[in-house]
Amino acid sequence: MKYPFILRMIKSSIGRKQLQAITGLLLAVFVIWHLAANLLLLKGEEWYNGLIDKVLYSFPYALYVIEIGLFTVFLIHIFIGLWLRYENWMNSRVRKYSITKWHGGRTVSSSTMLYTALVMFAYLIFHLLHFKFTDHSMGFYQLVTSAFRNTMYVGIYTFAFLALGLHMSHGIQSAFQTLGINHEKYNQFIRILSYIIAAILFAGFTFVAAYFYLGLDIKPDIENNLIEAITE
Repeated sequence: MKYPFILRMIKSSIGRKQLQAITGLLLAVFVIWHLAANLLLLKGEEWYNGLIDKVLYSFPYALYVIEIGLFTVFLIHIFIGLWLRYENWMNSRVRKYSITKWHGGRTVSSSTMLYTALVMFAYLIFHLLHFKFTDHSMGFYQLVTSAFRNTMYVGIYTFAFLALGLHMSHGIQSAFQTLGINHEKYNQFIRILSYIIAAILFAGFTFVAAYFYLGLDIKPDIENNLIEAITE
């Protein structure tokens, strides 16, 4: 019964927009969870790898289910997004106005949704090649932190999450509006909340990257070695 319902949504213009909004919010929840996982890197290698190993051993097939689910949601979000973009472009030709023209409510984030989405898609492929389809023998902590010590990777990473922040700052507002969760009494709150979430995500992800890139994680070890050397 679920599949016919989804097909009916896809065939309807309103349904496609609602499906786009739902998948977008699901991906936003995942990104927030991903940031929480990245912040755990600050706890250190033994703690982080121990947690990862415990999760993998406790739920050996859960990771595959989550990855397949996320990949499916991501593909639906992209496919519907491109479909809606094409429909808007076709409608703009019929009505003979430019879709790039700025109107009253347009912002940088709303006018660059397609481009920020393409940046994130390119980064996702890069991310999978770098972390998923690679040697994990060194442990996840070393795998991730070694990437954060690479200037090129940190640059790409920062640019990708800048695109993510721009995309989500408008995407969250658009999703709530599409789902009918909008009213003049709390539209301003939703707008501010979307900006705050986008800013926290960008700041959080880039802070973790900068923390390891600047070597802040190794300073306590250096200080301990100096103290030990002096006491000896």
